[in-house]
Amino acid sequence: MGLLDEKVVIVTGSTRGIGRAMAERFAVEGARVVVHGTKEADAVSAAKQIPGSLGLGADIGDREAVESLVARVQEEWGDADVLVNNAGISSRAAVTRVTDEDWDRMLQVNLTGQFYMARAVIPGMKKKHSGVIVNVTSTGGTHGLVGFSAYSAAKAGLVGLTLTWAKELAPFGIRVNALAPGAVTDMLKELPPEVLQPIIDQGVPTLEEVADAGLFLASSLSSAVTGQVIQAIGRVPS
Repeated sequence: MGLLDEKVVIVTGSTRGIGRAMAERFAVEGARVVVHGTKEADAVSAAKQIPGSLGLGADIGDREAVESLVARVQEEWGDADVLVNNAGISSRAAVTRVTDEDWDRMLQVNLTGQFYMARAVIPGMKKKHSGVIVNVTSTGGTHGLVGFSAYSAAKAGLVGLTLTWAKELAPFGIRVNALAPGAVTDMLKELPPEVLQPIIDQGVPTLEEVADAGLFLASSLSSAVTGQVIQAIGRVPS
């Protein structure tokens, strides 16, 4: 018996990185995982390597695309039990160099898109009086990150949504938490070496360790936890 046996789990942005690690970990625990990518071909390719998963593509910043994605999941497997809002983009620039276009796109994908996804799956969760939403935020949204104004603003907004949704949805049996990971993702690799290296030196978790934290929040292991921001940013040397 796995921790997520027969649960329908949507993990956005799961063709690589943290999302991919979570999708793989959840599948091991028996979940029927929806692997998502902006390009459907990438999602389908990734899903072929994860047993029992389904690959679907959609632009998370596009409301109609999101609603179509969730409808396709419902047609295939029924309503989602777990949503992991992991999809996101990043762009590094000093605050005075952030363009209007970059700012708008960052918030559209990293914040509005997460709202679109949640709004689409919540009615199905309410029908079952159970569900879990895990919003993948960032230390940029909890502590700030130099050079990532738009990214940090969107991730901070996602923390606010997490705290609000947890209170609003508790009466319907839906838990909502946020995970702020510190793994070396593509976004962190954009940092200059003098900034990145100290982060690595302090003991950054592996993708697999972050996925374990995600499993905790997605499963019944955290049945008494809602409205929390869990930081997976340090690693104790063995």
